[in-house]
Amino acid sequence: MSLALNDLLICCRQLEHDRATERRKAVEKFKHLIQDSETIRLLDQHSDSKQGKCLNWDAVFRFLQKYIQKETECLRTAKPNVLASTQATRQKKMQEISSLVKYFIKCANKRAPRLKCQELLNYIMDAVKDSSSGAIHGADCSNILLKDILSVRKYWCEIPQQQWTELFSVYFRLYLKPSQDINRVLVARIIQAVTKGCCSQTDGLNTKFWDFFSKAIQHARQEKSSAGLNHILAAFIIFLKTLAVNFRIRVCELGDEILPTLLYIWTQHRLNDSLKEEIIELFQLQICIHHPKGAKTQEKGAYESRKWKSILYNLYDLLVNEISHIGSRGKYCSGSRNVAVKENLIELMADVCHQVFNEDIRSLEISQSYTTTQREFNDYSAPSKKRKIELGWEVIKAHLQKSQNDFDIVPWLQIATQLISKYPASLPNCELSPLLMILHQLLPQQRRGARTPYVLRCLMEVALCQGKKSNLESSQKSDLLKLWIKIWSITFRGISSEQIQAENFSLLGAVIQGSLIEVDREFWKIFTGSVCRPLCPAVCCLTLALTICVVPETVKTGMEKNTCDVNRNFSLKEMIMKWLLFCQLEDDFEDSTELPPILHSNFPHLAVEKILVSLTMKNCKAAMNFFQSVPECEQHQKDTEEPSFSEVEELFLQTTFDKMDFLPIVKEHTMEKHNSSVSFSVHHNLKQSLDHCLLGLSEQLLSNYSSETSNSETLVRCSSLLVGVLGCYCYVGVIVEEEAYKSELFQKAKSLMQYAGESITLFKNKTNEESRIVSLRNMLHLCTRCLHNCTKRSPNKIASGFFLRLLTSKLMNDIADICTSLASIIKKPFDFGKVESVEDDTDENLTGMEDQSSLSLFNDYPASSVIDANESGESQITIGAMNPLAEEHLSKQDLLFLDMLKFLCVCVTTVQTSTVSFRAADIRKKLLMLIDSTMLDPTRSLHLHMYLVLLKELPGGEYPLPMEDVVKLLKPLSSVCSLYHRDQDVCKTILNHVLHIVRNLCQGDMDAENTRDAQGQFLTVIEAFWRLTKEGKCTFSVRMALVKCLKTLLEADPYSKWAILSIMEKDFPVNEVFPQFLADNHHQVRMLATESVNRLFQHMKQGGSSTSLKALPLKLQQTAFENAYLKAQEGMREVSHRAENSESLDELCNRKAIFLMMIALVLYYSPVCEKQALFALCKSVKENGLEPHLIKKVLEKISEAFGYRHVEDFMASHLDYLVLEWLNLRDSEHSLSSFPFILLNYKNIEDFYRSCYKVLIPHLVMRSNFDEVKSIANQIQEDWKNLLTDCFPKIIVNILPYFAYEGTGDSGMAQQRKTATKVYDMLKDENLLGKQIDHLFISNLPEIVVELLMTLHEPATSGASQSTDSCDFSGDLDPAPNPPHFPSHVIKATFAYISNCHKTKLKSILEILSKSPDSYQKILLAICEQAAETNNVYKKHRILKIYHLFVSLLMDDIQSGLGGAWAFVLRDVIYTLIHYINQRPSRFMDVSLRSFSLCCDLLSRVCHTAVTYCKDALESHLHVIVGTLIPLVDDQMEIQKQVLDLLKYLVIDNKDNENLYITIKLLDPFPDHVVFKDLRITQQKIKYSRGPFSLLEEINHFLSVSVYDALPLTRLEGLKDLRRQLEQHKHQMMDLMKASQDNPQDGIMVKLVVSLLQLSKMAVNHTGEREVLEAVGSCLGEVGPIEFSTIAIQHSKDTSYTKALELFEDKELQWTFIMLTYLNNTLVEDCVKVRSAAVTCLKSILATKTGHSFWEIYKTTTDPMLIYLQPFRTSRKKFLEVPRLDKESPLEGLDDTSLWIPQSENHDVWLKTLTCAFLNSGGTKSEVLQLLKPMCEGSLHPETG
Repeated sequence: MSLALNDLLICCRQLEHDRATERRKAVEKFKHLIQDSETIRLLDQHSDSKQGKCLNWDAVFRFLQKYIQKETECLRTAKPNVLASTQATRQKKMQEISSLVKYFIKCANKRAPRLKCQELLNYIMDAVKDSSSGAIHGADCSNILLKDILSVRKYWCEIPQQQWTELFSVYFRLYLKPSQDINRVLVARIIQAVTKGCCSQTDGLNTKFWDFFSKAIQHARQEKSSAGLNHILAAFIIFLKTLAVNFRIRVCELGDEILPTLLYIWTQHRLNDSLKEEIIELFQLQICIHHPKGAKTQEKGAYESRKWKSILYNLYDLLVNEISHIGSRGKYCSGSRNVAVKENLIELMADVCHQVFNEDIRSLEISQSYTTTQREFNDYSAPSKKRKIELGWEVIKAHLQKSQNDFDIVPWLQIATQLISKYPASLPNCELSPLLMILHQLLPQQRRGARTPYVLRCLMEVALCQGKKSNLESSQKSDLLKLWIKIWSITFRGISSEQIQAENFSLLGAVIQGSLIEVDREFWKIFTGSVCRPLCPAVCCLTLALTICVVPETVKTGMEKNTCDVNRNFSLKEMIMKWLLFCQLEDDFEDSTELPPILHSNFPHLAVEKILVSLTMKNCKAAMNFFQSVPECEQHQKDTEEPSFSEVEELFLQTTFDKMDFLPIVKEHTMEKHNSSVSFSVHHNLKQSLDHCLLGLSEQLLSNYSSETSNSETLVRCSSLLVGVLGCYCYVGVIVEEEAYKSELFQKAKSLMQYAGESITLFKNKTNEESRIVSLRNMLHLCTRCLHNCTKRSPNKIASGFFLRLLTSKLMNDIADICTSLASIIKKPFDFGKVESVEDDTDENLTGMEDQSSLSLFNDYPASSVIDANESGESQITIGAMNPLAEEHLSKQDLLFLDMLKFLCVCVTTVQTSTVSFRAADIRKKLLMLIDSTMLDPTRSLHLHMYLVLLKELPGGEYPLPMEDVVKLLKPLSSVCSLYHRDQDVCKTILNHVLHIVRNLCQGDMDAENTRDAQGQFLTVIEAFWRLTKEGKCTFSVRMALVKCLKTLLEADPYSKWAILSIMEKDFPVNEVFPQFLADNHHQVRMLATESVNRLFQHMKQGGSSTSLKALPLKLQQTAFENAYLKAQEGMREVSHRAENSESLDELCNRKAIFLMMIALVLYYSPVCEKQALFALCKSVKENGLEPHLIKKVLEKISEAFGYRHVEDFMASHLDYLVLEWLNLRDSEHSLSSFPFILLNYKNIEDFYRSCYKVLIPHLVMRSNFDEVKSIANQIQEDWKNLLTDCFPKIIVNILPYFAYEGTGDSGMAQQRKTATKVYDMLKDENLLGKQIDHLFISNLPEIVVELLMTLHEPATSGASQSTDSCDFSGDLDPAPNPPHFPSHVIKATFAYISNCHKTKLKSILEILSKSPDSYQKILLAICEQAAETNNVYKKHRILKIYHLFVSLLMDDIQSGLGGAWAFVLRDVIYTLIHYINQRPSRFMDVSLRSFSLCCDLLSRVCHTAVTYCKDALESHLHVIVGTLIPLVDDQMEIQKQVLDLLKYLVIDNKDNENLYITIKLLDPFPDHVVFKDLRITQQKIKYSRGPFSLLEEINHFLSVSVYDALPLTRLEGLKDLRRQLEQHKHQMMDLMKASQDNPQDGIMVKLVVSLLQLSKMAVNHTGEREVLEAVGSCLGEVGPIEFSTIAIQHSKDTSYTKALELFEDKELQWTFIMLTYLNNTLVEDCVKVRSAAVTCLKSILATKTGHSFWEIYKTTTDPMLIYLQPFRTSRKKFLEVPRLDKESPLEGLDDTSLWIPQSENHDVWLKTLTCAFLNSGGTKSEVLQLLKPMCEGSLHPETG
């Protein structure tokens, strides 16, 4: 041992001497020794090296503690009754002891905190608890705690949770202990610091400490003393903010309990400002928690109670009085005083007003509980003082009118402004005019003008509010318009006042934005002269004006006299440009010395550039809107590092499901074609003028440049302006990027940036010049703002590319060199206190740790390894220890360094998309050198910041980093994390920053070794944090950051191939780890994990600016659901078993919300788990008490997202499965009557049974539970056998397939067959259906066939032996339908079984169906109805497979004639498929592509069958088929070959087919593309077989094709060809024009125009509307304007009407023919409901005597209509009798005028109402017309109208 330490050791031992004099001597020597530099050096060295046997600071402290114990013991044992002087001596002795301790701690920790935290805390706690040590010593120890422990970051991070809570308990008891010796303010400060530490370093104080705060506040009320209360309230606020997330209800109850006391303290005590501030913040916090986001009712997410309502009214009353007092004090105080009230008080008042204002309540009598005494307060029976308060907008209006004094008016203006701004809906429509009138009256009253800005701000908010209201009455709008015109006039006149210019422009902008008045020409004068300068408010107003208004060409400015001398007149646009750029109209740049404000002011990025470029466009408004429509890039939306409390408010609303943004409604991508479809015309004179101004401006800067005096910011701003204008030009297509690089503007920008770069070079040589630092920081901020590394094309991105090209290699390397220089400067870690260099003994520890496993990664390190921010505790500003990442630790030079670093990072990440003059790889290399182990010192705050900036910014570009750079970037991560693993704030920041690198970890096999290395380094850190989480050593904020990392890992590696965490030699894939956070202890962590649970089901691929979703394999999804379900369920069950109190109630609500949200996300994102998730929800209503109203909210949102009209429809689509699973639970608690029918919106069991018995009874029958069937029948008062009859088709479908199935020895199937046999035998029993069963079978056969078909489920994994056509269109992830479900071979076998069992022993089921031909129509229509009812793509696809299966069976048997229905079937199938093809999505998913391919396959099969067996059947449909298929070839590359093969078969293979030859000739030409080459040649060879056509023949050819009206897109190619013909044969067209003018009635050109107009009319609201209308427009454009007579263009009478007159003399038969023709056409409508109504009408009409007569006459004609109507013909045995409506005055009901004038409904509804009124009036005698009622009631067809 050295001599110095030996002396110290001897001295320490002397401190324990029995004699007081010896101890006193030893103390003096001790003080001297611990100041000795050699002693200090050795003690520091031993403390840092952790050598147990050597004397170190901790050992010395132990000696010191023994000395203090000895002295204290002496004092304790001394005589108690002594003189005052002796007592004073003893106190002085204790003070000396305390001083010695403080002095020692200061000596020990001066260089770095070397004393053990636990030792210090134990000493202080013992001293504070020990009453014998005296109040003075306790106070001194408390001072030490506050200044030397709680202000030291290292100690702050080392205190465990148990110690925090102990400190809290001890000091709170001290605070509550009424003793004169206690410094309560000091104690309160300690409580605040402890609360802050506990809530930041742990998950917060235990809920058992609720009462402490309540007692403290009551204590303050009782004692009428508020000493330290502001610190207590500050601690309380921290406490509540931490706990509110998990215990909202309890926090609300605590607020209800404590706030009345605070109201009393406010009114009865004299409060200082700081205490008031805390009380206001506490009230604001409680309002946020009670009313998140302003929610007013419990239904909207608020927490309500009678007590809280009372508090709100009392608070409102108190605030009204407080604001009045503030106004009164202002009036009578001497000197100048601000008329405004503090913003926080105004915000609180606005929040309270929003809650208490109600349109129905104008005044209210309240109990003023806060004015009662304490005795009365505790005695609830005691009467409270009553007081009447005024409420509503009347109060605000009254205060604005009752006084002329600014002190009285301004606070209420502030309140009104804040209230309208935050809650626009709180201003009722009826209050707009009165409020506006008052504000208008206040506006001109400008004695001193103090109130004017407040009036203007209030008016602006009113304007914005009015602009959002769409339900104002016209009279109200008129009154408001008059007021706004007056206000506009006053504002306009005051625009030149600089003091209120910003407010004036904001108001004008708000008025323009809301279109509240018409902007006149006078307005534009503002932007042309010297009325105001082009500052930010003016530019923002101009932006709005240009977006909404059309700029006049000229405006009288009063400058005419001056401009007369100039050769040219200036347009308004040019004058605005010159005003913006501060150019004189005469272009005398040389004389101008003042720079325009745009070069020395901050404006929104590219705002000025967009205005300038828009002004050069001919359509300025369109250009401005085009710029404004560009969405802001997500990467550049400001992200706040510190989460605000508004996030917690959103969390509350998510927990109550009043906000469900976790379920996005998918929107079509409409922006893709946006840029390409817009083109702008530039005004070249204006562009030249703008270029000239910009060049003049830049030349002015360049010519006046001086390296000493020129401002680099101005140079950067000017160059940014130039490239910004070029970027905007490129974006609107005026110039291309290559032109921009060669332009003079770009060259000037380059020169400006070169000069700007010289300031960097100058600084490089003198980096300590503080005068340049501010300017350089501003310059770097400007440069960074010009750079954008987003992927989407935008003006920002283009201008960013230009700006990058301005950056020289020298500039970039100079900045990189400065960074290296600044980073390597060795200085004291922080800027205060003398700090000696620390022994660098920790390097070995840190470097040695890198290769170790995560288990030892975060072990404790020597005390000296982290230099603390607050070693000495001096200069303490904030309560508690300062975060190492706080900006206060950084000098101006440091901040400049970090700005440079960020700028370089953004440059190198953006540069990969542009050609630049510097080498990005070299810059990146220099940046990575900064974090090399030889340079990086993470104990320094600057280096920690530096590493975090690189970690966040370097991987953030569009392209991934090279893998070797990723490895370098991650290399220090482990050591940095291990160093700061106790510091929760730093850990959270590190994890949030490291997120950005994950995308770089999955670059494939390009650099496998480095990739594995990088993945390993990253996963090691994640493993360590996960281990700490499991040990409870991470706060919720760190766990949230960890969840974000895991979520990002799942996105990068959804299959968890490499994302595997290894702990204790066990591997845990991330997709298994992630669900564990659903059961986390903290609600916010659980919620974040739940919101991201879709990553377990879908692979989220980031593709540039968009995200695509791809479902994960079935097994992964099912495992994910099981894991997530179990974890969420586990959390709920744990809590439900606890004792019921407020905390567990909160926890249970939160856990239920997590479970419900998890289920909702699974429902939305995982079709294969949808049914399981829904059943889990039903089960949880019973088992976990999930609230039905919450489930309904979720299900409504899900239903809406899936496109269901009602939640009942969504639930009904799964009801079969849900009921089956419910009954499968087989216990008494899960009977059918206990099923949660409330989720289907049924009020009682009776309604449920009545609506759903067809689903329920088959399940009960299959369980032989006929008692339950009878019970249902009793409940709904029906005969139970009738119910069985109604349900027969569904019951039999549960039986027959098992009879028909030839099993493979499957025991499950054998059991099912046994059950089916048993049930069938029971049904045949005479007591049930008996012999009736055969009749039911025959009469319900079509329904049975439909039900059987609906059971189809063809898994993609079907065996080869049973492979079917349906398998070709099946996917692995197609969800199973409701049970029962069978593959197609079982269904076919069942059909065969039915035909074998039929009494006629017919060969197939189709032969049986042919006996009643309408069976086919019924089945086909039923399938189409099922498809039309669903928006679920998987269900629709399955129904298409069913359709494919049944139609394939029909096609196989088409030769038999299908009982005469063959023609109807062919046509129906063709048009059904065509309609489906035309409804194709713009972007295919896997399932929609398979559906589309299936339709094409089936259409091909139908066409082949029709050509082979049906002769001319395809002839009339060929044009529609070909016209539909042509657009698909280019649109849908995935099925191009399939479509082309079909087209070639129809046109090329059948060109010699006698039935198709003429139809092929009449086809519209194929497009002139390579893929259609053979088709085009073949068709044209047939068309022009007799030589080329003249224009007349081409037009006649075009007119000869009559296409079904609902498919105008099929004429698109014909229209395009017609336009070409019209364009090429203008001379022939002139002859045709002349002929048409001579005979306009029959002129071919008139017919052509009529046909074109008819086509455009048909195209509206149909597929391809835009393309057809554009094509028609092009043709009409070629024809040109022709003067037609009004007689010529008239709608010719329909051919069916003419034909009816020719064929029939009888009026009834004529009407029958016309109606049947229309109904026949309607059978191929797209709308299934219309088709269904047409079927009903057809059957009824053909069943009448008139219908039979018509049939007999019409069948002798050659028209094929009756072939299509064959299935609807009924037996001749009995005619349908139509009942007559005999009314005395049948037309009386038609006199109602409202019937003839459309009311609020749309035209279709009115037409339907009118036609139905005709039919119901009794005035219609024709039975045919009467039978059309279903068509009128269903969906009225335009033609039938």
